[in-house]
Amino acid sequence: RLVVEDSGPGIEPEERERVFNRFYRVPGSEAQGSGLGLAIIRAIAERHGARLALDASERLGGLKVTVEFAPR
Repeated sequence: RLVVEDSGPGIEPEERERVFNRFYRVPGSEAQGSGLGLAIIRAIAERHGARLALDASERLGGLKVTVEFAPR
């Protein structure tokens, strides 16, 4: 299991599945980028048999990303 947390603005629960779509940007977001990052990460994780989940970081207040690999 790999967990990454940040102290940024986070992603609202209703947007968390949408951000995996290519070129999708959260409405009103001031962040730079093309909207490809999370779509690419999910594709890579799935090719390696891993699951990618987004949640709120209770510790830092931003986003928590968990990549969980299935045992072989």
